[in-house]
Amino acid sequence: MPTRIETIDAHTLHDWIENDEALLIDVREAHEHARAHIPAATLQPLSRLGSAALPEANGRKVVVCCASGARSLMAADRMLANHYGSVCNLDGGIAAWQLAGYEIAQDENAAAIAFPGLFSLFRNAG
Repeated sequence: MPTRIETIDAHTLHDWIENDEALLIDVREAHEHARAHIPAATLQPLSRLGSAALPEANGRKVVVCCASGARSLMAADRMLANHYGSVCNLDGGIAAWQLAGYEIAQDENAAAIAFPGLFSLFRNAG
């Protein structure tokens, strides 16, 4: 079983996603993911990595991503230490994906996820 982390670029990840060859895991927190994420990404925050079951790769390459590539590298290290198997890190993270010209998605309720208490204040103020 491989014990090193492969670094891939945005173009490689895009090709893998297009050909259903990659399971992409976004390791940022929910509010970060809501603001901007790669559409194919599954959210699995680094803060909960290990306490929650990871999705099945089903023969696909596992790729982790974050905003810049640093946090996802930590996640990949943790996954290898827990014998998850081969893991790839998106070099430059979502920033590199966006710079390469690929689509970024945003959740419609991104503000509510980032500031949950703020919206309940407005609802109760009336």
